[in-house]
Amino acid sequence: MEIDRKQLEDFVYKKAKEILLKPQGSGVPAGLVGGSDEPAGLVFEDQAGVKHRALTLKEKLAGDSFENVSIGKILRAKILGNYENLNEMETKSAGEGIGSLGGWMVDSSVSSQMIDLARNLSVVQRAGAYTMTMPTSEMRLVCITDDPTAEWVQEHGAITESDWTLSPINLKAVSLGVLVRSSIELLEDAPNAGEQLSASMSKAIALEMDRVALLGAGATEPRGIDSCGGISTISMGANGAALTTYDELSEAIEDVADHNGIATAIIMAPRSYFAYDRLKAATTNNRLEMPLSVQAIRDSGKLFHTNQIGITDTQGTATTASKIFTGDFKNILYGIRKNLEIEFTKSGGTNTFAKCEALIRVRTRLDVAVLRENHFSRIIGIIPA
Repeated sequence: MEIDRKQLEDFVYKKAKEILLKPQGSGVPAGLVGGSDEPAGLVFEDQAGVKHRALTLKEKLAGDSFENVSIGKILRAKILGNYENLNEMETKSAGEGIGSLGGWMVDSSVSSQMIDLARNLSVVQRAGAYTMTMPTSEMRLVCITDDPTAEWVQEHGAITESDWTLSPINLKAVSLGVLVRSSIELLEDAPNAGEQLSASMSKAIALEMDRVALLGAGATEPRGIDSCGGISTISMGANGAALTTYDELSEAIEDVADHNGIATAIIMAPRSYFAYDRLKAATTNNRLEMPLSVQAIRDSGKLFHTNQIGITDTQGTATTASKIFTGDFKNILYGIRKNLEIEFTKSGGTNTFAKCEALIRVRTRLDVAVLRENHFSRIIGIIPA
């Protein structure tokens, strides 16, 4: 029976599209959903056929109806026992279940607002990372570590078999908490004290989310990029060296491209960021021109610095070394298992009751997955000039 070539091509195209955009079974991430030209979140499918969608930073975990709800105001009202300044939604949220310390369990949509604030403060999230809620404490995803290759063949020629490698990634939620102490008198006298308190706790969560995504060791905390075996490494030398050109950064971006990736963001310590800022051309003393690869990332607003990248690494005889990470940060996935649990006590801890203070604890559970390790590169051994 003669097969119509056009029908065969349409069939192959249709099947290829299904595989790439709607992966089945073991959780291979989809690239685009909904027919949009813009990424609308990764989609994973578990063995039961249930789809789980990971969100971009522009997409909120909290619903729009909770925009006028302030966790800070609720926290202050709960500690002081005064609900006069709360709106209807805040009053309802303040009435949620009582926690073991006498605090309260935050409504899932309200607690997501605080997580959203932490996401907005996170450099890694702003660099492109995704967030996905975890329906269970453990999830298994699949990532692609090696790509298949295509080749041209003549009629009756044989196509050489190539491998594409899939590796499992296990998300296992780990507790992340913040414990702070506040004066009751401060909360009484400063109406915005609750807002400042919730903002500072969100910032603390954001900083730790950044640290583990970049540097997490993976033992008692999530494993970050720095602990991945598939990441490319460019060294500044046996004993480290100062930054004098953009060459190493260009090479790091090239390494990502060599693995069919596109570096979309760069994250470094402030010391490195401003060392680049001060680079001068040797002959003219003018500002050193950036190569096109670095310029493109800077112009896109994805050139970041964070204090979560240290400046005390050891490299040979150097003890003041630092790192730079570049790559496609859409390959970072945060799995959030538990909405925020906020509890407080005015009697627990050392002298809390005697000093008229309150201990406030915020806790969530999350993990980090690096989906394509070879789409990241790092520079190590950067020392001060």
